[in-house]
Amino acid sequence: MNRSLLFAALLLPSVGMALPVLDSAQKTRVNQSELRQQSVAPGQAPDGTPMLALTWNNSAANYLEFTVDKPVNLPEFDSAVLKLDLYWPENTAVGKLNLRITDSTGETLQYPLPVKELKPGRQTLEATLTPTSAGGSWGGNKNKKIDFPARVTGMSVDFNRKDGDGKLWLGKAELLPEVKIGKLIVDPAVAKVRIHDGAKRQQSAEAATVEEKSAYQVKWDAAAAKWLEFSFAPQLPVLPEFVSGRFEVELMIPESSKVGRVNLRLADKSGETFQYPLPLTGLKPGWNIVALRINPADARKVGHWGGDKNHQLDFPVRLIGFSVDYPAGSGAGGLAVGKVTFSE
Repeated sequence: MNRSLLFAALLLPSVGMALPVLDSAQKTRVNQSELRQQSVAPGQAPDGTPMLALTWNNSAANYLEFTVDKPVNLPEFDSAVLKLDLYWPENTAVGKLNLRITDSTGETLQYPLPVKELKPGRQTLEATLTPTSAGGSWGGNKNKKIDFPARVTGMSVDFNRKDGDGKLWLGKAELLPEVKIGKLIVDPAVAKVRIHDGAKRQQSAEAATVEEKSAYQVKWDAAAAKWLEFSFAPQLPVLPEFVSGRFEVELMIPESSKVGRVNLRLADKSGETFQYPLPLTGLKPGWNIVALRINPADARKVGHWGGDKNHQLDFPVRLIGFSVDYPAGSGAGGLAVGKVTFSE
């Protein structure tokens, strides 16, 4: 293996797939809708575009809040661009429009969107979000930052208290996450990799060019086994000791993928192995960068075996390999793994 490739600094940001977080047919629940004389339902903007129609009585309350029935899971990001299609009415009493994200601790963070420059009519609003740029938060651990994984859970509208009815139309919203890639741990396309019991399990692996990118490609037949595992040999250098570390894995998901889980494996100084599932929800076919944050204090919550069996991630630790789970009887399958990086 070319050791000079290890820990090479990669400083360019990486943009992930755009995630849809709202659409014109979204099912929602409006908090105290009857008392506040408010509603959010699929409808049409004045120009005929299908959008969510928000209506309210200005004299009954000074804000409206709604939650979505199926919150969208968000991958970890350093920043993210929100693009929201909307129709802004003339002479509106709206003062603020806010996006709400709820993190893994149950804390909800509210992000005010830039509405002061909007003009009447249909347009796309853009806003840049970071894990710490929310205008306010409540619940959870109250640390005023997103603890991933997180979800977009709803929105709110503030408006001036006055007589009359108010309206606003919201269309499709997408979030484009961006992560800053850390230091290269390994490039499986050029490393020495060993697939475990490949012939017995009817599995194969090779370095290959997949959709114009060098990678380590694995294939299987689910009739022979329900999982695949591979490791790096010789061992990779140990990682720097961390309180919280983020791994970014380049992962190519084929069309009609039958993958159940992809797991990253770490081994500590005693040889105890810990298996961490990568967050695959929301990934689309093709190349993705999957971010996984690992906190050593949470080691008891994941699968572990071997070594001193003390259920603790004892430093120094190193990345030793990956495993893939897939449903029994799901036929032929495959995926590809590209570069793996690490940052704190």
